[in-house]
Amino acid sequence: MKVITIANWVGCILAGVGLSACASTSAPSIAPQHLASTASDDEPKTIADPNEKFNRSVFESNQDFNHNVLYPTAKAYNENVPASVRDRVDAFTTNLGEPMVFANNVLQVRPAAAATTLGRFVLNSTLGLGGLFDVAATQGMAHQSGDFGQTMYVWGYRDSAYLVLPVLGPTNVRDAIGTGVEFAAQIPAGALIPARAATLASRVNLAGSITSPLTNLSKAEDMQTLEDSSIDFYSMLRSVTDQKRQAELQEALNTSVLTSDPVPPDPNAIEPVMELVSSPTMLQKRRMTDVPKLSSASDHGGTIVVVGPPTPVEAH
Repeated sequence: MKVITIANWVGCILAGVGLSACASTSAPSIAPQHLASTASDDEPKTIADPNEKFNRSVFESNQDFNHNVLYPTAKAYNENVPASVRDRVDAFTTNLGEPMVFANNVLQVRPAAAATTLGRFVLNSTLGLGGLFDVAATQGMAHQSGDFGQTMYVWGYRDSAYLVLPVLGPTNVRDAIGTGVEFAAQIPAGALIPARAATLASRVNLAGSITSPLTNLSKAEDMQTLEDSSIDFYSMLRSVTDQKRQAELQEALNTSVLTSDPVPPDPNAIEPVMELVSSPTMLQKRRMTDVPKLSSASDHGGTIVVVGPPTPVEAH
């Protein structure tokens, strides 16, 4: 179990490499144009980056790794592995992550997302040959977002400072905590479930740890292209990752029962407008129980008109 845990840890670190270790270029020769962060900029700063000096230092160290290891490896992977095989690896890795997504959808009280995620996992694990094919997507069941950082956001942990981690790359304090919680949650699984299931779960985790870096390698060249087109790659990547993350967080708020707005009434719906007054309760409400009893025409100074069939008059 200890060996598997170490393998998971190494795989988790490598998984972050492909997604977020593409993180900095060497310091440019001209003054960097920070997005909404220069003193002369009149626009308010939209991304909280109070530790920018530290983050840039880590970013540059990560970039050395990117140029020496990540980018060459990604290029070799994309040139030598057919696209169809890369797609199978991507689908397989995504399917392995669906149980964690489902758990966070439940914690966020997003019933529709949870149902879709569960359906995707069942369908792709069976008809999709263990997740090698994304059959669920062809049925209109799109992959849902869901992680513990997002869960904490729904629960109320909103503002969080931007953070660049060694190797793992750009994130923020809240999401870094969420990643640690998700990783720690997988460690005691072997003690909570039967031995056979624990062995299977460990093998699944190991498979996910091996395939996640491969999945992210296929995207590393796109990050290199973005870097080559950027004057200040640090600011560019900070903006791109923040926009993508904000979209995921807003999606969770809009679909969670805890935070979504109530459904507005349908303006075309026909609402009942007739009230029955035949019950004693309704009569009491309308004060119609004390209807005066008419005794004779003389009591009320008028003529009583009786509606109904004529009454025969006896002849005298």
